Amino acid sequence: MAQEYIEVKQKHDLGLVALSKTVFQTITQIVVDEFENLAISDAMNPFKDSITCKIQNDQLIITVDVKVKFDVNVQAASRLLQSKIYESIEHMTDYTADVIDIRVVGFIF
Repeated sequence: MAQEYIEVKQKHDLGLVALSKTVFQTITQIVVDEFENLAISDAMNPFKDSITCKIQNDQLIITVDVKVKFDVNVQAASRLLQSKIYESIEHMTDYTADVIDIRVVGFIF
């Protein structure tokens, strides 16, 4: 079965902190909502989320399906979103994401 959480290593051994995949999905959703030129893609398949989070071999892999406003530089917007997601996860959880994939699946007109 797939792992549903990540154990965060603390500087002291006073306990164990485990973060669920939904924590990382929520942080990613908040970051995307802050951008005016980007929006989470409406999933065409009701069983597929636009933000997916996988934990494999203690590596965090996040995939985000977004739509970009038609007059925006896609590469620059994707790069900025990727760095903001990375920084926000690191700042809020003291954990760094290993892979953040931004997939542009459409445009906003």
